[in-house]
Amino acid sequence: MRALSLAKCAIFVLCLALGPMALAQARRGALRPAKTAKNVTTPIDEFMRMSPVERQKALNRLPPAQRRRLEERLRKFNELPVERQQELKSMYNRLNQLPPEQQQVVRRSLNQFSQQPADRKEAIRQELKSIAPLSAQQREERLASPEFREKFSDKEQGIIRDMSQLLPPK
Repeated sequence: MRALSLAKCAIFVLCLALGPMALAQARRGALRPAKTAKNVTTPIDEFMRMSPVERQKALNRLPPAQRRRLEERLRKFNELPVERQQELKSMYNRLNQLPPEQQQVVRRSLNQFSQQPADRKEAIRQELKSIAPLSAQQREERLASPEFREKFSDKEQGIIRDMSQLLPPK
């Protein structure tokens, strides 16, 4: 049962990592990292530390379609540069450090993001990239600026505000 839980957690992390549209497939349960006294180990870390035999057993417990999706996402995740993998794991950790209510807000915004037209998704991505290197105060100033309010609809502004909580602190 633990392996199945790890597989579901891995699905969530990889969905988050590989795009908000995939996130909707993983929103079925609360996914929390297992905490130890010294550090936090994410379910994806645990899954990736499994031996190939253990991973296969965990995958075999999933329904075939879900298993295929996870295997494809794992393949894509493994193809990412190590630096990008670390960024995605860090985002997952930041999400799980938020209070449960705030996690739901961020997940809802990720889902809303996935429903945006391609050009608006790209504009939102670019905005998130541009505010990522800013300090918390600079981010707030940017999100309160007239330029930001003119460039994005109220809904898009909310999505950016919510998703900015996953950006690394500066």
